[in-house]
Amino acid sequence: MTSNRNRSANRLTAHGGFTLVELMVVITITSLIAAFTFAEIHSSGYRLKSTARTLRAKMQQARLLAVRENCNVLVDFDINDDGAIDSCFTLWRDLDNDNTYDGAAELLETVTLPSDIAFGAVTYDDGGPGTSASGTASVPASNFVSFSGNRVRFSPAGTASNGWVYLHTPNQDSSGTYAVGSNNVGRIQSRYWATGGGTWR
Repeated sequence: MTSNRNRSANRLTAHGGFTLVELMVVITITSLIAAFTFAEIHSSGYRLKSTARTLRAKMQQARLLAVRENCNVLVDFDINDDGAIDSCFTLWRDLDNDNTYDGAAELLETVTLPSDIAFGAVTYDDGGPGTSASGTASVPASNFVSFSGNRVRFSPAGTASNGWVYLHTPNQDSSGTYAVGSNNVGRIQSRYWATGGGTWR
């Protein structure tokens, strides 16, 4: 009876744990996955894609607010109307319906672009887009915002201004160009041009 107990105890201890080699393999694989994930998250391509997604989400938020609050809501790329595109974009409600930003009472949110992301596109000579994201014209050469007045206006009916905003990483053309836009019925979409790719997708 004692020998049966010893055999049972030996079987449990022989199969009950991990060997040092197994633990080292798991730690090595986990470290490699963490390193690749860290490198991807901190790459300029990832930040560019994330910024484009944020802009698209904020445009969708502005459209929903316009319908819900029954007033025009704007996403503005030139909040002070000086003709120069800001390094941020601002969401605001046009409470008095005068198409003019009247200050803090109308302000919803200001979103600053990451330091390595800018409004613009990779140049055509460097493999950037040769047409606008809609394919009907060329990318605006100066300010990279094709919305009238450098702002997107969403109405209480859910309709919107028609145009595109372009984003890129100025110091790394290989990240490509993103375009985020809306059409007259308020559909918001984004497109990507891989540098040297030849087409929007």
